[in-house]
Amino acid sequence: MNILKTQKNKEKGFVILFAILISSIILLITSGMFNVIQKQVLLSAYSRESQRAFYASDAAIECALFHDISPFLEKTHFPMEGISPDLKCGGSVIQVQQLGQVSEEYDKTFAFRYFSDDDQVGCSYILVEKSLVGGLYETRITAAGFNTCIEQTVDEYTFRKPDFDDPSLLERRLTVSYQGA
Repeated sequence: MNILKTQKNKEKGFVILFAILISSIILLITSGMFNVIQKQVLLSAYSRESQRAFYASDAAIECALFHDISPFLEKTHFPMEGISPDLKCGGSVIQVQQLGQVSEEYDKTFAFRYFSDDDQVGCSYILVEKSLVGGLYETRITAAGFNTCIEQTVDEYTFRKPDFDDPSLLERRLTVSYQGA
């Protein structure tokens, strides 16, 4: 009788050990799946934010191109001489600043911030560089788009600027170059 009891006690210990082993394997598999899922969620979030920054940059390029070469406007808004006017894009009035000669390649440089009233669209800095070469304007437009922006008011002018303190800030930059009369 004692021999049977001893053998049953050994079997009970084996079942507990087997249950712990199976539980550990399931826990390792679950932990591995959680890590993969967490990285995929992070990657898709970066992709979404990158797309937001890209579209902010693209919208800014389109705004600058429209005001520079649109056949619907009487004249270019980035003239070689004179004071540059304000632009209307994205439901907002945008103040343009003429910077003068910034590089040796281009005679005039204009800069402005672009932002839409829609919070889902980021904000951008735009640099329009122009030079008169052989009777044709050489133009380069560069837009830097950002995904996270904050509002700021200076002298009753409210604009959105990149939130440089946000660790998820992304920048996407587009450049367009062309010649025209």
